[in-house]
Amino acid sequence: MATGRQRKNSDGTAEETTTGGGRARRVLSTRRVVFLVIAAAAPMAAIAGNAPLAMVRGNGISLPAAYVVAAAVLLCFAAGYSAMSRRVVNNGAFYVFVARGLGKPAGIATGYVAALGYLSLTVGMAAVFGYFTSLVFAQSGVDIPWGVFTAIGVVVVAAFGHRSADVSARFLGILMALEFAVLLVLDVLVVGHRGAAAFPPESFSAGQLFGGSLGIALMFAFTSFVGFESAALYGEETKEPARSIPRALYISVISIAVFYVLTAWIVIGGAGGTAAPERARKDLGNLVFTLAQQYGGSALLDASAVLLCTSVLASWIALHNAASRYLFALGWEQVAPRPLGRYHPAHRSPHVASALVTAVTVGVVGVMGLAGADPYEVIASAVVGMGTLSIVLVQAFTALSVMVFLRGRGDRRPFSGVIAPVVGALGLGTAFVLASVHYAALTGTDNVLVNAVPLLIAVTAVAGVVAALRLRARRPLAYTQLAGTTNRHRPDLRRADQRPAYTRRYCIVGAGPSGMIMARTLLREGVPFDWYERNPDFGGIWDPGHEGSPMYESCHFISSKYTSGFYGAPMPPHFPDYPGWREIRDYIRDFGRQYDLYRHVRFGTEVTSAEPVDGDRWRVTLSDGTVREYDGLICCPGVTWHPNQVALPGQDTFTGTVRHSATFRDGLEFRGRRVLIVGAGNSGVDIACDAARHADAAYLSVRRGYRFVPKHIAGLPTDALLTGKLDPPKGLVLSSDVNAMLDAFVGDLTRLGLPAPDHDALASHPIMNTQVLHHLAHGDLVAKPDVVRLTATGVVFADGSEAEVDEIILATGYEYRMPFLDPGLLQWKHGHPQLYLNIFSRELDSLYVLGFVEFADAAYKRFEEMAQLILIDINARETGVRKAELTQLKRTDTPDLRGGVKYIDSPRHTNYVERSTYMAYLAQLRDRFGWHDVDDHTYDDLRAGAASSPAAVEPPKETSHV
Repeated sequence: MATGRQRKNSDGTAEETTTGGGRARRVLSTRRVVFLVIAAAAPMAAIAGNAPLAMVRGNGISLPAAYVVAAAVLLCFAAGYSAMSRRVVNNGAFYVFVARGLGKPAGIATGYVAALGYLSLTVGMAAVFGYFTSLVFAQSGVDIPWGVFTAIGVVVVAAFGHRSADVSARFLGILMALEFAVLLVLDVLVVGHRGAAAFPPESFSAGQLFGGSLGIALMFAFTSFVGFESAALYGEETKEPARSIPRALYISVISIAVFYVLTAWIVIGGAGGTAAPERARKDLGNLVFTLAQQYGGSALLDASAVLLCTSVLASWIALHNAASRYLFALGWEQVAPRPLGRYHPAHRSPHVASALVTAVTVGVVGVMGLAGADPYEVIASAVVGMGTLSIVLVQAFTALSVMVFLRGRGDRRPFSGVIAPVVGALGLGTAFVLASVHYAALTGTDNVLVNAVPLLIAVTAVAGVVAALRLRARRPLAYTQLAGTTNRHRPDLRRADQRPAYTRRYCIVGAGPSGMIMARTLLREGVPFDWYERNPDFGGIWDPGHEGSPMYESCHFISSKYTSGFYGAPMPPHFPDYPGWREIRDYIRDFGRQYDLYRHVRFGTEVTSAEPVDGDRWRVTLSDGTVREYDGLICCPGVTWHPNQVALPGQDTFTGTVRHSATFRDGLEFRGRRVLIVGAGNSGVDIACDAARHADAAYLSVRRGYRFVPKHIAGLPTDALLTGKLDPPKGLVLSSDVNAMLDAFVGDLTRLGLPAPDHDALASHPIMNTQVLHHLAHGDLVAKPDVVRLTATGVVFADGSEAEVDEIILATGYEYRMPFLDPGLLQWKHGHPQLYLNIFSRELDSLYVLGFVEFADAAYKRFEEMAQLILIDINARETGVRKAELTQLKRTDTPDLRGGVKYIDSPRHTNYVERSTYMAYLAQLRDRFGWHDVDDHTYDDLRAGAASSPAAVEPPKETSHV
């Protein structure tokens, strides 16, 4: 079972993908992203709303120069952000990057501050909308209080937020084009009337730039750019996000900057140059309107007024949705109240978070408005100022995280990896400090409470850190998945002639799925190897005819066809959701034919012993007596070949049959018998269901409480839903709390005689079976506690009850063994070898093991990623490049592969790893050593009929006898 939570965008929205029967994912071009970003920046609102206040409270007529400085800093920020985006997948939330670079607590603090920022900006837009709409109506002779228009706007915005109906790109595009057109017309008219005086040179003089409050001016300038960062929200909706988003960021910043600089400069010129601040103080929000009437008459005035209102409304909707989605993400991540992480079953919208944003907007604007605060000079300037400070701080921490992430990387470029992030972080940090110091000048009041608002940002950040640490202490699995990122896929672009000419030959032991994966990996790289399998064909345990196979008639995969399968060979669509052993056996063999693996394996040949010899080599003895030497040994033995035989108390007096589940084949064996199944693993509960159907009496003995996971939710495979492979049907809401979700679907297990679960979901291997609950509920199967002892004809249980039985099936698991290898060559714990990353021997440099690991996920793709680590080491042995670094890691690196999860104390869980933590660490090492990733096309050249790799045509060595 592949476990996790429903996939979502990091801004909180459920991600749409192309699935069987699902909706097609939208693909955006760079031009469309730029289009959406500039529209979100609301240029009319920025010029009409921000410019007058910036001139009055900032550095006067040097506002154009402040725009230039802000644009330069943001371009540096964009360069660093883009450098990290080329390596890390991010669907838009800055806090995810901060968590990757500076740690999860810092990331959640950033998420809290971002939510505060967008929430503050939303409140500010509510006041601005009411203020400007009231002015427009007043100019028409209709005097309506601004609060009325704000109330109307709240209803409209709340409706959009509840339904997650963003303003369409077409609508935004029309508004953007009209806004630009009106302002450009004003620019042309002002230049036509004033000529060179429309461009006062004093705007760029040092005296003017530093004469007022540069920090406040920069804050207003940065406010005008708020929205450019939304380019990242569309990252994974583009065909080539690593290329499209950086280009969109650069184009957006430059386009917005050029427009703002020229228009602000001309507005200042049109308002009288050095006299412009005084006129702005007099007109405030009416400044652009009075200029429009002065230079373009009533027609331009009316157009400007209407477009300003629509521009503010569109910006308000966008900011409301951004605030809602940040709150949704924090609720979903379980670092904010969980109800915020609920989405609407029909609209897929963050409706609870949206309702909270609406409530806060009404509360803040309502209280301040009733207190007599001016909507433009007090409410807007205070909360928009705090919002901008928050977003600037978030961007500063993002730039800092980029610096940390890129530090020491071999592919780091001097400008984008060092200079740009440093300049971006310093510039944004400086702007934040200056604006905070001069916050009283921004608000225009000496009210201590109002001017203490920046402290709220610090308090919010601390609250975020506390929330993250609290989650780590109470729910370590949720903390492990917190603010998760993945590295951007790095394909192998090397040609065959660019790979090393490998001379060392390796021995692969075992041709189960892990051995097949390893062989395919070596074939593509051109690594020479010999490959031995004691059974007569591929299929491993999935062929009941193989000696020692534990396969039984009712056995099915516990992961669905959507999450299972090899890279490049997905399970066929006609397979059932959970294929049976026959489908799996045939699928594995078809995989062998697809990649021509039959030519490279020697069936019917067992490796009877493997001994290390000098020079990191291995002496291998085969079942036919042949002895060969190899440069490395890759063990792929499988984990379910050697039954864990246990002796029950009193077993020697029991007159019935006691056997391990490995010997069970068909439920028909139970006819006319009374059967006890001991153990509730996946095989145990399967066999218990067979006993319930066929035996005269059936009992299931369990020592502790288990969590049973349904294979389907709403008719869809559970693992496919939880990993986002399939979209949930409309109307279904899945909780981010797996415990709560399972409890809701399964109910109270104690009603069925089972103990209550004694562990969190996924703190043990998942039991993918609820048929057993059906049989328990119908009395066909009876739950019993642990076995105390056997009698001559039955069993005594821990609760004192007894049962007469004829047969006992021990579903007690399997032992990890490699019979061909001296156990003393490795360190063992609870029957499991202690390997670095569950792959590498820490003692013997040329010994590798593939498949001795357990996790709550489909195995085959994880085995592929493990095989790539083996290949990295083989490559380093051949080339010598960074080999010492790898060897040191094998000896000393001890990462926490459990992600802080406390798995139950049992031998099976000795080497258990948390899936996402393990995948992330393997990906981190591939990235660290510059190694490629694997996808469904990596092995296309190995398919039967394609050109073979050098190793594919090299015959096996028949000599090297000792």
